[in-house]
Amino acid sequence: MILGSDKAKVGHGLLGQTFESTVYPVEIDGTTYNLYDTAGLGEYSGGTVDNSKAVRNLYRLVTDLSKSGGVNLLVFVFKCGRRITETMHKNYNLFYHGFCDSQVPIAIVVTGCENVEPNMDRWWIDNEQSFTQAGMKFNGSACVCAFKGRKTNAGGYRNEGLVRESVDVIKCLVVQHCTTSGWSKVRIPQSKL
Repeated sequence: MILGSDKAKVGHGLLGQTFESTVYPVEIDGTTYNLYDTAGLGEYSGGTVDNSKAVRNLYRLVTDLSKSGGVNLLVFVFKCGRRITETMHKNYNLFYHGFCDSQVPIAIVVTGCENVEPNMDRWWIDNEQSFTQAGMKFNGSACVCAFKGRKTNAGGYRNEGLVRESVDVIKCLVVQHCTTSGWSKVRIPQSKL
């Protein structure tokens, strides 16, 4: 959606589509940002994305980024209408506290908000407190529509305008919360422990 093309593999099925981290450079307001699409966590054991392998790949990504400029922003993607689950809470803690030592800004992007009234942002206004009570705090949020919807008789798509608006909202979120200098995971040698 942010790339403005179909470069990143997405699917509408129940099984994961992303198996390894893939970088997508995108220019926002004259600055290039490297966005990493990562394997999702928490797929059931018979799924296409092995959870332990996904965790290892994500840890390797954070370690590799630490060696080459650091991590500037984490983006937690959440689908409107879902509930905060134990797995989701564990994934938040793994990334934010475990991998990044609570040192990297984290933002939430809530997808599927096209039917929220009176506007998409209302979802976060109504639900932020539930995340806070669950110990999941975010530096910023964006409630968006990521699905163009069905074709209309006029030849466009039902949610086309909301998707365009959502792209701008996400880009603004990235610019506002992405740090200029990346955080790097520092390893303490065993002898110092």
